[in-house]
Amino acid sequence: MLKVLAACAAGVVCLAGCASTIALPTPSASSVPSANSPAADVRARMSLLMGEQTYVVAKLTVAAMAGRKDEFGSYADLLAANGVELNGVLGKAMGETAGLKFAQSWTRGNSFFVDYMVAISTRQQDLADAALMNLNTTYVPQMAQNLSAPLNISTSSANRMLTDQVTTIKQFIDDAATGTPSAFYPDVRAAYAKSTAMGGSIAEAAVWKFPDKYPGDVTTEGSKARAQLDALLQEHAYLLSMTTGATSSGATAEAGAATSSLQASAQDLSHAIASIFGSHAGTQAAQLWSDEDKSFVAYSSAADDASRSSALNALNHTSTPALAGFLNGLHVTADIDSVTHQTIGVIDDQRAKSYSVLAAEDRQSAALLVSLGDLMMGAPG
Repeated sequence: MLKVLAACAAGVVCLAGCASTIALPTPSASSVPSANSPAADVRARMSLLMGEQTYVVAKLTVAAMAGRKDEFGSYADLLAANGVELNGVLGKAMGETAGLKFAQSWTRGNSFFVDYMVAISTRQQDLADAALMNLNTTYVPQMAQNLSAPLNISTSSANRMLTDQVTTIKQFIDDAATGTPSAFYPDVRAAYAKSTAMGGSIAEAAVWKFPDKYPGDVTTEGSKARAQLDALLQEHAYLLSMTTGATSSGATAEAGAATSSLQASAQDLSHAIASIFGSHAGTQAAQLWSDEDKSFVAYSSAADDASRSSALNALNHTSTPALAGFLNGLHVTADIDSVTHQTIGVIDDQRAKSYSVLAAEDRQSAALLVSLGDLMMGAPG
């Protein structure tokens, strides 16, 4: 298994309750100030990409610990794609030379994370220690320099953010290695919060350094609210697929822990919606997302055709129409059916063990959910 996972690691390095409409007396998305500008765009995008890297590493960790080499390879490809897109965003700000240095350091950091993960999963502590040393003594200082010089981020601030990234990702990898899913999922969420915050800080620095490239105010309430809402939606999508993956594979303890974190994510999402659209909207969102999640999980765990049909019926005729009605009440018109069908496709991939396409489908599901956040904030993608 070590050879198989190590080969995948090398690939990472090379691949740089009611169906009726709910009418709510809430403000429209367009009333939120400064959520739609190039500055707000780059904040949202940086937060999403930095955060996505954390969840992809978490999914790689789950695959590595379970010995699912095809799933590992699928998410290794996604980790590489994430790095390419992140470099594209920062390269626009930094310029080609500085962007290339960032890309090289970021790819090297990803390879060190994978080295650590593989070593821990195969009980090779000496290799794990070497990978951790590479993260702390090579990746952190080099990346800090590559961020501070072109973006005027202080070296101490860059070092702190990157050290937090390494520490929090290491923690959830260690949780997985010790077989403690009750710690793993909350620690993944904590790492995600750190990574999205880092994305926001880097975006602020880029906008302040290059205001001509990113018109608008990156620090407005609307810009921050949009980035937060989008990040929470992305997290919810990736947590949902981790929950359904555990459920469909019969990993009972992991499924229970993932479900708890999924519920916590839904609560955080409802709080964010309440802060923008009012407390009543937040309360409704909590219930509607909970209903939708329960139907997805029921579909993933269905043992026979009748159970699957019942779960699909709940999704297509109850929870999804109710969620669409809720968004209509926020003056948002969105294709919720497409989001639901994409998520069902991800679950079908998990059940069929179609790992070669799983990561790409998973990412598309997250992107569709994030698009709802942009629509809610009056910033069509």
